[in-house]
Amino acid sequence: MPATYPQPAEFRTDRLRGCVSIDGMTDTNLPLKDRPLRSDEDLRLLLELIVQRANRRQMWLLFIDERGCLGDPIMPMDDYPHDPAALTRADDLGELTHARLLMHRAGTLCEITGNVQIVLAWERVGSSRVDADDRLWARAMHEAAADLGIPLRAQFLVHSRGVRQLQLDDFV
Repeated sequence: MPATYPQPAEFRTDRLRGCVSIDGMTDTNLPLKDRPLRSDEDLRLLLELIVQRANRRQMWLLFIDERGCLGDPIMPMDDYPHDPAALTRADDLGELTHARLLMHRAGTLCEITGNVQIVLAWERVGSSRVDADDRLWARAMHEAAADLGIPLRAQFLVHSRGVRQLQLDDFV
C-alpha cells in the first residue's frame, strides 16, 4: 500500500475577493488588511494583535470591507460620554442620545469609506467580567444599530488581560 503524504495547501480567495486563505485558515503571514475575518474568533484575534490589552477607557471603531477583511479607517476614541442615553444635539439630526448619534456617524463613515460592517471594541482597564458601563454602552449601540439599519457585526471588550467578545446575553 503506497504511503500518503499531505498535499500542498490550496490557496483560494473564496467569496472574499482579495482575502487569501489556506485550506480554510487565515494566512497569518499576510498583512492585517488582507486577512479574511470569517469568524468572531478571527476578529477577536485581530483585536488582540492591534490593541493587545487595555490601558485606558476608549472605544475602537473598526470596519470590515466587502472582501470580509479589515477596512480603513481604524479609529480609537477616548473621549466618549459616560451615559449613552444622555441627550445631545446635532445640527443635522436634532436632539438624540449619544449612542444614536455615535452609531449614526459610524454608519455614515462606514458607507462613505466603502465598508460594509462595523465592529466596536470597548477598551477599559479591569477584568474580563462585563460591568454595568460595558452593558449600558453595548446595549445602547446594539439597539441604535438595529433601529438605524446599520450593520453592526460584533462588539468586544478589551480588558487588562486581553479581548473577549460581548455576546448578546452579556448586555440584553
